[in-house]
Amino acid sequence: MFALLSHLSLRGQYRLADLMGLLVRNTPNQISRQTRENIELCFGDLEAQQRQRLYRESIRHTCYTLVELAAVWHWPVDRVLSSITSTDICAEFARGSQGRIIIAPHLGSWETLAIWLGQYCNAIMLYKKRNDATLDCYITAARARSGGRLVPTGMRGLRELLVGLQRGDSLMILPDQKPGMNKAGVESQFFGRSAPTTSLVRNLCSKLDCDVFIASMCRATPPGEFNLEIQPLDHRRLAAAERESAQYMNDQIESLVRQHPEQYQWGYRRFSASCYALHED
Repeated sequence: MFALLSHLSLRGQYRLADLMGLLVRNTPNQISRQTRENIELCFGDLEAQQRQRLYRESIRHTCYTLVELAAVWHWPVDRVLSSITSTDICAEFARGSQGRIIIAPHLGSWETLAIWLGQYCNAIMLYKKRNDATLDCYITAARARSGGRLVPTGMRGLRELLVGLQRGDSLMILPDQKPGMNKAGVESQFFGRSAPTTSLVRNLCSKLDCDVFIASMCRATPPGEFNLEIQPLDHRRLAAAERESAQYMNDQIESLVRQHPEQYQWGYRRFSASCYALHED
């Protein structure tokens, strides 16, 4: 399907996503329910009309995230990167004097960000292996085709990340998903709600001296172009005690998300079960 859609321009793909968005918004499904619930949890101070507008825009961008994979995974790398028309990259990142961690929240087109990082940093990226071998090969090949290297989650992957940082590599980590069962994590606040937060970034920073950045690849208006932003984070605060580190990281992510709340992935259960239970009551 993506190979066929890749013959369309990005704006053509987004027009199709707009139609998908109409369907998703107006039929009962997990994405629409979860998106609405998360927006109610995080933006309860907004008027109902404003929350409804944010809900519509969030669903639209969720569909953009899916459909634009046709371009990101199938277009020549140079063509994908030519869609990045604005950059705000801090001087510390440009120097690149030692190993670095790039925190990439689920905001905007993080798959396009992965292509850029693979091209310019040969970045190492964690991924969860799929049960379907054919699908797994397809996705890993698409994500790694610009020069990035994917390593599986788990102890083997963690060892590869540590070795990579020691030799000066760049690591792309998506830190804003619930840690899986038996994964290192800590409860922290995100948009004023309790959110299980990965300890991976803290564990890496506490073991090694490295630079840490937060990055986003947001869609411009009108969609069809991207804005890349990379800013430094405080390694010392990320290497602190678990709760302090997790809170600092979540605060930085929240600050970035508030700039483009409609482009954040609100369609999954980011928060603790107790948050949803209280909200339902």
